[in-house]
Amino acid sequence: MKIFAYNDFILKKNKGKIYADDSHILFIKATCETYFEQFQLGSRCIEAPDKGHYFFTDVENQVLVFPFYSSVSQFFKKPGLLGRSKELLKSAVSYYDVFWLTWPHPISFLVLTLVGRKKPVVLFVRQNLEALIHVRYSGINRFIGKKFTQFLYAYAKRYHKNALIVSVGDEMYNHFKPLFPNNFYISDSIVSEKLQLPARKEFNHDVKLLFVGRLEPEKGLFDLVKAIQLINQSVQVSLTIVGEGGIEEELRAFVDQLKLSHCVRFAGYQAFGESLFELYRSHDIMMISSYSEGLPKIINEARAFAMPIVSTKVGGIAKELQEGETCLFVPPGKPELLAAAVVFLLHNPKVYQTISQNLHDQFMSNSLEYWSGRFATLVKDYATKNF
Repeated sequence: MKIFAYNDFILKKNKGKIYADDSHILFIKATCETYFEQFQLGSRCIEAPDKGHYFFTDVENQVLVFPFYSSVSQFFKKPGLLGRSKELLKSAVSYYDVFWLTWPHPISFLVLTLVGRKKPVVLFVRQNLEALIHVRYSGINRFIGKKFTQFLYAYAKRYHKNALIVSVGDEMYNHFKPLFPNNFYISDSIVSEKLQLPARKEFNHDVKLLFVGRLEPEKGLFDLVKAIQLINQSVQVSLTIVGEGGIEEELRAFVDQLKLSHCVRFAGYQAFGESLFELYRSHDIMMISSYSEGLPKIINEARAFAMPIVSTKVGGIAKELQEGETCLFVPPGKPELLAAAVVFLLHNPKVYQTISQNLHDQFMSNSLEYWSGRFATLVKDYATKNF
């Protein structure tokens, strides 16, 4: 079976090799190479002086390069983008057997209009886009973004009701459940079984908390930094912030304002690899302070490294983890409760050990190997039975 995958990456071409900075490409690559006879990835791609973080391919025709756009809003400002993209897609639509599409997106919409109902399509939903737009944008941009997202959902429901909908996490799965009969959820884990560590027995002498993710408003990082200030009124801890994004400068200023620069460290972006793994090994608690989430990959990374989690109860996380068993939950926007949860763990080592053991026990059914195989089976069964 031959598969065409579309994802909204910006790939980097360096000395004839193609790389990505988004670790999701590791899930796509592992799935396509292991379970499909032939595949092609559609995405943006630029010539770059440096390599990206993740090698994808050195086979040029394995990537269908779309006209470059800096953001989805450019499809409204430059309608010619859709026309040029449509011409590029025609050969792929005739050649490939099944289409794995990041959804919702204008180019995925184009694929649906070209494929019609003649071939199987998989609409792959990684997060609640409307919630993300609400947090990240305001005014007319928020209004247009939400309306366009709603239009794409309505189009799929009207003309592709039998499409295979695969959501990352439980939140969007439940959203689509009454709308589409072929509706499933997975984890797009990129963590190999080879990385698994034993369960933890104790904290480090100097307790270290870890945040890994984009530095964006929806991540609740100001709440997290405020929580560190509150924790340190009774117990001394440090926080390492791994990631980069639009609020970094403002967040650094907030850390300085609260006089926390001695215990809050910015580690920058760390690609999925040994440097990041060492941070997981050396830190004690994973912190998630988000206002909106799908099912972040760091959950499975925490499982692999048996690292207890304190998290806001949002999105797919709320269904994936269990209070007191694999995490401690708090409501979003409550730094005092984030702080209280950390202090509780530090004062109750048996709870810490239990959470670590349970996360460890869950990992083998949440590894890259498990979920890549599960997803490929869903796609092949759907294509075989329905087409």
